[in-house]
Amino acid sequence: MDRRTLLGIILIALLTTLWALYTSIYYAPRVPLDTVRPQLKGAVPEETVKREAPPTIPERWIEVETDLLRIRLSSYGGTLTHWELRRYKDWQGKPVQLIPIGERELWIAYYDAQGRRVDTRRLPFIPSVASDTVYRVSGNDSLVIRFRYALDSVHSIERWYVFHGGRYDVGVGIDFVTGDGGGVHQRYELIWTGGLKYQEYNSVDESHSASVQISLAGDLETLDAKEFDRAVETQATGRIDWVGLKIKYFAVAILPLPRPAEFTVLARGQSFHAPNGGVVKRYDVTLRPLSRRGGEPHVFQVYGGPLDYDLVKPYELTAMVEFGLRWLVRPIGEYFMLPLLKGIHWLVPNYGIAIIVFAVLMKLLLHPLILPQLRSAQRMQLLAPELQKIREKYKDDLQAQQRELFRLYQEYGINPMSGCLPLLLQLPILYALWAVLNYSIELRQTPFMLWIVDLSVPDRLVTLPFRIPLFGFNYISGLALLMGVAVFLQQRLSVTDPRQRWMVYVFPLLLTLLFSAFPAGLNLYYFTFNVLSIGHQLYLTRFRKKKLTLEDLKRQPKREGWLMRRLREAQALAEEQAERLPPSLARRLKIEQPKPAKQQKKKRR
Repeated sequence: MDRRTLLGIILIALLTTLWALYTSIYYAPRVPLDTVRPQLKGAVPEETVKREAPPTIPERWIEVETDLLRIRLSSYGGTLTHWELRRYKDWQGKPVQLIPIGERELWIAYYDAQGRRVDTRRLPFIPSVASDTVYRVSGNDSLVIRFRYALDSVHSIERWYVFHGGRYDVGVGIDFVTGDGGGVHQRYELIWTGGLKYQEYNSVDESHSASVQISLAGDLETLDAKEFDRAVETQATGRIDWVGLKIKYFAVAILPLPRPAEFTVLARGQSFHAPNGGVVKRYDVTLRPLSRRGGEPHVFQVYGGPLDYDLVKPYELTAMVEFGLRWLVRPIGEYFMLPLLKGIHWLVPNYGIAIIVFAVLMKLLLHPLILPQLRSAQRMQLLAPELQKIREKYKDDLQAQQRELFRLYQEYGINPMSGCLPLLLQLPILYALWAVLNYSIELRQTPFMLWIVDLSVPDRLVTLPFRIPLFGFNYISGLALLMGVAVFLQQRLSVTDPRQRWMVYVFPLLLTLLFSAFPAGLNLYYFTFNVLSIGHQLYLTRFRKKKLTLEDLKRQPKREGWLMRRLREAQALAEEQAERLPPSLARRLKIEQPKPAKQQKKKRR
C-alpha cells in the first residue's frame, strides 16, 4: 500500500466514520433506556385539547400472537401498547419491542362540534372480542378485532385491526358512523408519539439512524432531529405514499390505502440526553386526512418489523434501508453489493466466511483500478534513490529541485499522480461497501468464530482499565489490531523514502484505533482485503520472475498524459516568471535564475 492509497483509506475512514469516533465515547455501562421517557414540548398544544375525565370502565387488554409478532391492544382508545418482534432480540437478549414503554400508539384525536381537539387515549372503547385473552394466528389465517366508542346517542367511532399469521404488517381501519351505519364527515388525526424504542447497546449509534421519512408522490423527505435545545418539525401535504419512523435496524411505516392518498403529515422530533452520555431521539407523527370520499372509512397498512431489504420491498419501503448517498453510492450498494453478499451467503451459510469470500471477489473486481496504483508505487520505489539524490543536491533551491524531479519523471516515463484517479474511482465503492456492512440486518447479532460474537458491533479482544484519549473507548478490537499489523507489513514493503519512515509506525497505530470503533464485519472485510493486497505486492516486488528495473522504465514507450502536460506547462511558466525577477529578490528567495543564452554560449567555448 503506497502513501496515496493509505491517505485515501484514511480520508474515507474520516468522512464515513466521524459518527463512530463520536459514538465510541458512549460505550460505558448502560442504564436501560426504558427509564428514559422524554416528551416533546408542544407536540399537542394544551389549549386545543379537550381531556376527558378518567373512565370508570377498567382498561381491558387483548393480545394477538402471530408467527412473527406479539401485539397487545388496549380498550382505552383502541390503541397499540405492545409491538413485539418474536424472531429478534435487543442487546439485552429480550424480544424486540418497538413501542416505547408507557406509550399508546396509533391513537385518534378528533374535533368536536365546538372545534375542540379531543384526545381519545383515555376513552373506553368496547372490543368485539373477549378481553384479557390471547388470540393466535398462524400461516395464511387472519383475525379481525374491532373497537367502538359512542360519541353520543347517534354517532360513534369505529376502528379495527386485521392480523395475518405470517406477515409483519397489520391492517388498520378508522370510521365515524351514525346509528344507521352510515359514514359522517369528521375531522380527525391518526398519531404515533414517542418514536421507536431503541434496541442496540450504543444509543448514539442508534440515534444516528433514527429519523422520520415521508414519501410524497415518490419524493422522499427526511426529518432528522439533531437539536437538543428545541424541537424540529416538517409538514408535507399532498399525495402521501407512506410515512415511516426508523432506527438502525427496525422501522414502523404507515401506508394509507389505496396509495397514494391525500393527507397532511406533521412530523416533529427532538434529541434528548440519556444516562451515561447517551442520546435518544423522539418523534411524533400526525396524519390528517384532507378529504373523505362519500364518508368512506380510512384504511391503512402498518408495517412494523426489520429493515430487511427483501421484506420491505413488497411494501415499496426500500428507501428506508440505508445505502449511503442516493445519487451515486446507493445504487452500488442496493443493486450490486447487497445481492452479491446475500448470494454468497446462500452458498456459504456463515456470514463471516461469506464476507471473506466477498472480499476476495471485490479484490478481483477492483483489480483493474488497483493495478495502476501498485505499478505506480513500484516505479516510485525503484526511483526512490534517484529522487533522494536530487533532494539532497538541491535542498536549498526548491525551484531547481522541482525542475530536476520533473526532468527525472519525464526521463523514466513516470506520472507521480497516476495512482490518484483509480483511487478516486474506488471511493464510491468503498462508501457503498461501508453502508452495506454497517446497516445490513443480516449481520446483526451474527457470530463468526473465537471472540467475534456479533459481526454488527466492534469485536472487543482486550478491555482496558482506562479510556483511550481522544477516542474515548476502553477496548481494542481484535480485527482492527490484525488489520493494523497488515498495514504495518504493507508499509514496510512500500515505504523507502526516509522522510516517510514515520508512516510505517504511526499509520498502523492510527488505523488500529480508528477501526476499533467499526463493526466486526467491516473490519473482517478490510483485514482480508489487506492480506490479499500484501500477497499481490509481494508477488510484484519479490517473487515475480522478471523484476522491473530502471533500465526497463527507460525502454518503455513514453506517453505524456494530460496531467504531466499541465505540470510541464506549469514548470515552464514558473521558470519564465523567475527570469523576470530582479536578481536581488531572486537571491533573497533562493531562486536560481536561468543564465542568458549568450553567457551559456561563451561558457561552451
